[in-house]
Amino acid sequence: MAQNSIPEGSQAIKQFQLTPDVKSKKDWSWGESIAKTIYGSVTGNQSYFFLRNQRFRKNREIANGRMNMQVFMDRLNFDGKVNYANINWQAIKIVNTAIGRMVARFMGRKEKIQVSAVDLDAKKRKNQAALEAEFFMLNKEQLLAEQEATGVQMIPQDQFVPEDKDELDQWVAEFNQLPEEIKFSLAANNILSANGLYSTIKEKLIWDAASVGLIGTYTYMNEQGEVVSEWLRPENIIYSFSEFNDFRDTSWRGYIRSVKISALRQKYGVQAGGTLTEEKLFEIAQMCKEYQLIDRLTWLQEWNTSLFRPYDEWNIDTIEFEIKSFDEEAYTVTKTKEKNNTIVRRGLPEKIKENQSVVKSGEYNIYRGVFIMNPQIMLEWGVKKNMVRPQDPKELGNAEFSYSFYMYQNQDMRNVAIPEKVEEPIEQMILARLKIQQLVAKMKPSGSAVNIDALQAIDMGLSEPTSPLQIKKIWEQTGDLYYRGRDAEGNYLQTPITELANNAFQSQVEGLIRLYEFHYKVLQDELGENPNISNAISAPRVTTENAQNALVTAEQATEHIYDSYLYLMEDVAKKVACLCSDSVKYGAKTYKDILQEEDVDGRVFATKVEMMPQAQDIANLEGMLNNAIISDPEFILYIDPFKIKRMAKEDVRLAELYFRRAQKRYIKAKQQIAQQNSEMNIQGQIASAKEKANSDMMIKDAEATAKERQIVLQGAIELTKNGVQMKPEMNELLQQIIQKAAMSLYMDNKQQEQEIVAAEQEQMMAAQEQKQQMA
Repeated sequence: MAQNSIPEGSQAIKQFQLTPDVKSKKDWSWGESIAKTIYGSVTGNQSYFFLRNQRFRKNREIANGRMNMQVFMDRLNFDGKVNYANINWQAIKIVNTAIGRMVARFMGRKEKIQVSAVDLDAKKRKNQAALEAEFFMLNKEQLLAEQEATGVQMIPQDQFVPEDKDELDQWVAEFNQLPEEIKFSLAANNILSANGLYSTIKEKLIWDAASVGLIGTYTYMNEQGEVVSEWLRPENIIYSFSEFNDFRDTSWRGYIRSVKISALRQKYGVQAGGTLTEEKLFEIAQMCKEYQLIDRLTWLQEWNTSLFRPYDEWNIDTIEFEIKSFDEEAYTVTKTKEKNNTIVRRGLPEKIKENQSVVKSGEYNIYRGVFIMNPQIMLEWGVKKNMVRPQDPKELGNAEFSYSFYMYQNQDMRNVAIPEKVEEPIEQMILARLKIQQLVAKMKPSGSAVNIDALQAIDMGLSEPTSPLQIKKIWEQTGDLYYRGRDAEGNYLQTPITELANNAFQSQVEGLIRLYEFHYKVLQDELGENPNISNAISAPRVTTENAQNALVTAEQATEHIYDSYLYLMEDVAKKVACLCSDSVKYGAKTYKDILQEEDVDGRVFATKVEMMPQAQDIANLEGMLNNAIISDPEFILYIDPFKIKRMAKEDVRLAELYFRRAQKRYIKAKQQIAQQNSEMNIQGQIASAKEKANSDMMIKDAEATAKERQIVLQGAIELTKNGVQMKPEMNELLQQIIQKAAMSLYMDNKQQEQEIVAAEQEQMMAAQEQKQQMA
């Protein structure tokens, strides 16, 4: 498109997006036309951005307790000429307190970026790891037996072996990660942490979300390959119309940035390869605010070669913007006739030959421009370097803005932030407090009405007359007043002193207090939570359950503010992942200590924000652990309490998995012990039965032997009585039997004697000990 045909005004952006030629879009005149169009939309006292910033400014004042109190002076008819009541004209800081507590509560939550590889090779490796874990789970006992028999390590040391199918499914769903995923997660979280998105910048983003309802960041890669994410002040954020909270359908986004003259020289000066001469920089400096505040300078030729100039630190406003457009590139494909080779060249030939064809490919590009607002000078224009392109193959050819914006409850590009919600009750509460101050300042003390004529008629019975002032002092000091009710003629006398109570003050103050409490209730209804909820929870009759319910209700009322930060973080994390992958892939050394080129080559990483464990989640797990140990102290032999607490601070789900595995090991060990005890009991019963049988057999044998001996003795005695002479060998047998019987009787008698002696010695020792104790 020729330069003179480039449209201006509202048609410039529309025509730019309809133009598919990249080469013509790089024309500097396109950038100037688009920049002037954006400049016209963001300036003017009736523009959307001017009215938006007016609301933002008022919200900031309410949120920081710095409201314009001149309005309330007019309402109370304090014109400033003669103010008889000295009132403290300070706005109440209750909104600041409410937002401060809200931000502190959200800052107590911790987040991290979870990275997962979604390419085909990564999915294949994850499936292989899952199959290996299942194989070792099913064949664990056989492998351990083989390992014990051969001495060869059959199960690798770092191999995860689940206890059952449920544990395997949980591990596959939540903890089956590749080394590349772990490294990339570490790199992404380090980048976000280094940029303050988990600390300082997080606090500013949440405060902006609560105060004005709009937050934004700018994510880019610098010359050293570092990924940077900057906080953007909401008042300086500019954008095109959008129907969505995350501005996904905007055609352009930008930011108004104040830049020092020295920074312009360093980046766009002639010395840096730009077009700005020193005289041009001085011309720009004349439009700075500082030029109007001090003695106006005149141009000196010496400033061309000076190291320091008086206007170097002056600031000029610039518009940095990005515009998204779909571009088409034409390529000429030529097939050579001799060797039948294919040659592809960018662009169209003057005339297409028979062996040539034209192929077109389209993709989205981001164009970046930098424009000085006053004077209107274009500093930069062209296709953005280090463009954010999604890694997902489904979004191949797409491009993302470097700017990430989020406005919750977006309705026609406006929403309602917390200060705007509570503006009306806050103003009424301020009025009630000012009226209380005015009432207290003008309050009359309790006085008295003194009837001088009645005082003069009082006769104290003293020799000297009593003055009325002296009588009044007696009444003030004692509260007693003695006087005659009738005069000498019998007429009734009025009461000399009557006390005047200021009853109107009390009723007025009570009415103002009730008015203040009413609007405080309205503030709670608008806010959705009680700013003094912590004081309410500390009441002695409030149970833990009620306190928890109150906290949950408060969090639900303002959860959309924290969600804004999470949604913005997800968008920022996606851009950080893309730029980090490009930085490593194209040889930057910034992240070489964490990632290598082979870790990101061919990988497609997806990111999401995960909430780290909250204090309540950790407390619940610790409560379960303590109850398990108290109910069965032996459980501590199967679990490390310190380890599970350290794990819970990083990942509650991993700690719960460790806790369940310990429980299963404990239950399994209990079952094995019970089985062993049962087997031992059975074996003991069997051994006891065998022993009893053997004992019974021995007793029977002994009885049979004794009976046989008795029979022999009885027979020998009968033969002797009858005078029968026995053979010599029978005499020897009888003598042996008699000796054994005598020996058995002797041993029994000896044992009885020893038992008697031992019993007597024990009695003697006991008697001696008793005597010693009595002595």
